[in-house]
Amino acid sequence: MSIHIKVGVKWVITSDQYQFILNEKKVGKAGSREGVEYLDVIGYYPKINQLISALIRNHIENSVISSLEAMSAEIERVGQQCAAAFEAQR
Repeated sequence: MSIHIKVGVKWVITSDQYQFILNEKKVGKAGSREGVEYLDVIGYYPKINQLISALIRNHIENSVISSLEAMSAEIERVGQQCAAAFEAQR
């Protein structure tokens, strides 16, 4: 059984029989893929909680955050996005 779960506008969680896969949505910028959306693999994880931790870490590292309070709020927001995406798949 494989999954395909969209989390927000930037992330997609997929799986194969062995692992969960974190993908980032991207749009081709040149050549035959110009303007075409594709999934760029960020990482492979044996457990879903490891994938979610990586998603949050990647999101935080690529965000402009000026305080610990803002970081905490952003982590909470991304966690809620993940929960909503998983709930929508049920």
